[in-house]
Amino acid sequence: MIARRCSDALWIALSIGLTFAGNATAESMRCGSSIVNETTSVAELLAKCGEPASKDVKSEDVYARNADGFTRKVGTKITERWIYQRSSQSLPMAVTIVDGKVTRLERAD
Repeated sequence: MIARRCSDALWIALSIGLTFAGNATAESMRCGSSIVNETTSVAELLAKCGEPASKDVKSEDVYARNADGFTRKVGTKITERWIYQRSSQSLPMAVTIVDGKVTRLERAD
């Protein structure tokens, strides 16, 4: 009986731990003595990390459906992917910027 309770408690603890571990996916990046993440502004990113090694910019039309069910263009979304090579010993980092806001940091492929 005691062994079964311990086993149940272990499974519950593992389930909770895996749930929270799956949500903790935010990346950060060190630039010199500074750390940048998704809350960093583009101006701060440039001040702390400088210009990226490469930039890829895409423009995408944004559509919305009106009350009659038809879609129409309502704007344009600009998505930029900046690649930083911090050092020869570290993997490159990709910073995604959508409409002038840092939205994601990840290890580049």
